[in-house]
Amino acid sequence: MKTKLQGARVARGWSQAELMDAMADAAARLGFELPSRSSLKTQLSMFENGRRPPGPEYQAIFCEVYEATRLELGFALEAAPSQLDALPKLPSPRGPAPTASPEVLGYLKSVFVQHAQAEPLVGPRFLVPAVQSQVPLIEQLCADAAGPARSEVLRVGLRYAEFLGWLYQDSGDSQEAMLWTNRALDYAYELDDPTLSAYVFQRRANIATEAGHAGYAQGLVNAALNYAGKIPSQVEAVALRARANAHAVLGNASETARALDEARTLAGKDPGDDDGLAPYVSVAYIDMEAANCAIALNRPEDAVRTLEESLVQWPAQQQRDRGLCLARLATAYAQNEDLEGAVSAATQAVSIAQTTGSARILAELTRLQTHLEPFRKLVEIAELNRAVGSMKGT
Repeated sequence: MKTKLQGARVARGWSQAELMDAMADAAARLGFELPSRSSLKTQLSMFENGRRPPGPEYQAIFCEVYEATRLELGFALEAAPSQLDALPKLPSPRGPAPTASPEVLGYLKSVFVQHAQAEPLVGPRFLVPAVQSQVPLIEQLCADAAGPARSEVLRVGLRYAEFLGWLYQDSGDSQEAMLWTNRALDYAYELDDPTLSAYVFQRRANIATEAGHAGYAQGLVNAALNYAGKIPSQVEAVALRARANAHAVLGNASETARALDEARTLAGKDPGDDDGLAPYVSVAYIDMEAANCAIALNRPEDAVRTLEESLVQWPAQQQRDRGLCLARLATAYAQNEDLEGAVSAATQAVSIAQTTGSARILAELTRLQTHLEPFRKLVEIAELNRAVGSMKGT
């Protein structure tokens, strides 16, 4: 084969016409516009023959169609869709450069723990500046450290970068989220750590799915699960959960159920040493994610029972996640045409979204609005829409 891109099509047994049909479907999902069929055929031939590299939009479409990473398709350095060319410029610390001493690393670790504990309560709005302010120090330590000390700095840097990716994801900025998560993967590669690499790959898959690139997410999940058998059960379980979510968005019910069943089995095992990456993973957590998959697959009855039971025992310190659960429950109620339940759950979710600044809660409430559209003239629905609209600035 002349290129990996051509090889991907041949491996699927597709003609160029069949590929163009799949590209049209993917482009519609991603909000991209393709040229005429004759023009597309000409460009496709040039891409596959290596005479012209696909641009960012075409790369995103190919990743979606083939459920593969950019690296697997022979594109340039693995990057987020429409990713910035460079990381944000941050101020360098003045004065004598600190060294990677146990005291400095202990400081960074203790601050990280405090931020992680605060995150479910206050959300990303106030934490991003605080967390990001530590990055110049970590970069300075990475530049100077060597041997075992460098490995320790890289692990700290990975946790900060991955956490920033999560905070940006929760604030609704998928581009920055993927950018920082890519930085975490750089650290994982240097450490040559299967557990860290698998965890970061599944985080990238989560970001891609929420950004509407579920096919691309499948390729990232496959990369994470290439480490299966070498990683703790909780990390493998959370990667399978990412696979289930992507399949659900793509409407693959049987594949979703298979991934969830495998995840539940692994979540019930002794976690072993997962480096503190996935302490939240349990059978109950997988069930919660199964409820979200059920909503995506338009099976609200399966979601309502699980979400209602979860809210009864929800930890007080997990306020942001409680808001997301309420928003999802509101959507499930609406799918079941239980308007009273939908408005009640959504009203509580709105309050938590306003407090934490969670864009993920707002996104779920926006999805809810589509189900409530036929009833928009009812007073309680109109009031809810105004509250959601005020958060979106509309």
